[in-house]
Amino acid sequence: MMRFSFDLISDLHVETWDQFDWTGQATSQYCVVAGDISEDQDQLRRTLQHLGQCYQAVFYIDGNDEHSASLGDLDSSYNSLHQHLQGIPNVVYLHSNVVIINGVGILGTNGWWTYNFNPWIDEDQTRQWYQQRALLTTEAADAIKSQSHQDAAYMVNSVRKLQMHRDVKALVMVTHTVPAPWLIEHDPELDSNYRFNCMGNQHMQAVFDSDTEHKIHTWCFGHYHTAVDTKQNGVRFVNNCRGRGDTDYRQVAFNPRRITVEY
Repeated sequence: MMRFSFDLISDLHVETWDQFDWTGQATSQYCVVAGDISEDQDQLRRTLQHLGQCYQAVFYIDGNDEHSASLGDLDSSYNSLHQHLQGIPNVVYLHSNVVIINGVGILGTNGWWTYNFNPWIDEDQTRQWYQQRALLTTEAADAIKSQSHQDAAYMVNSVRKLQMHRDVKALVMVTHTVPAPWLIEHDPELDSNYRFNCMGNQHMQAVFDSDTEHKIHTWCFGHYHTAVDTKQNGVRFVNNCRGRGDTDYRQVAFNPRRITVEY
């Protein structure tokens, strides 16, 4: 049996804490970061540079916070993000990249949301609520949903292509948003709340239809600031969010969660 381990962290929200110093915190050679490091892309780069000094390799996917200053134009925001992340030693931006290391494929995307994660909460009213909250036009709010469709399609197609890849024995999926509503449906603060519909992408579950060889081992995610570590149908779903320092949904003592893939 082979083993591959990595540290999982996300939702650092570094601008809401006094400092972020990961020196001596690593428990493995590799780290997966599932988004929401900072709203400021310069601060994002500095944080990833620091993490790149702590690990042999860091695999990062963006969260919605990285685009908060440019939600009205996601295309421009992604172009800017790509430019900010170029040339950081030991850091791999997972957007449109698949990493294969020690027999494990790591692939990721933000995921965004579809405004109908909970079918019992009205989609149109959710979109209107989010538009008002984020001060977005209807076109910009619709662009987020369009991006969620693209992200799901990317994951579905990538998993399908990797089924017959001889060097890939197991898959680690990484999204920023929550991949399935059942993971958070127990939360009474989200029940019947419009925010539920902005927590995840309902189309991500189509990924499992492409996993004909049952290679998906672990699905890492962020965005939901309450710990989740559970299994369904042999797949581990896990997050490790630090959370915002200025809210109750935070880990004051924050440590990496070591994930081991056995295959």
